[in-house]
Amino acid sequence: MDVRLAKIDGALFDDVIGLELEEHQKSNLPSNLYSIAESTLSALFHPRAILLDGKVVGFVMYQFGAVGAFDEGECTIWRFMIDRAMQNKGIGQAAMPLVLQEIKSHGLCDLIDIYYDPKNTAAKAVYSRFGFIETGHRDDGDIIAELKL
Repeated sequence: MDVRLAKIDGALFDDVIGLELEEHQKSNLPSNLYSIAESTLSALFHPRAILLDGKVVGFVMYQFGAVGAFDEGECTIWRFMIDRAMQNKGIGQAAMPLVLQEIKSHGLCDLIDIYYDPKNTAAKAVYSRFGFIETGHRDDGDIIAELKL
């Protein structure tokens, strides 16, 4: 399985925004189009396509805390999704180490956090497999999980 991350350019844009979630998952994440638009607001956002054998199958976006802000030294993985047709094939498990490696390569954080719906047991399983530990809940009810580097 050849899984890799790629910066989103004109050649990948339509494929990334065309990715879909299962109906019951749609309330968990904003659309990829919204996320890509949001990423233009700050250079601290890093949107990436997840590719399998050169084909777009997922999307991830992370953000570093701003210098001098309360979250300096932290990185948040805001989005992590695999297209509904490609779920349960191990792609998320193959992509997560790439995401973590890329985040570490920046040398800007010592803590990574991620949020997910408590009913999303698949997300919990993937994230805990990589060492994320649940530390609480957000105001919206999502679970906060952290990974110390």
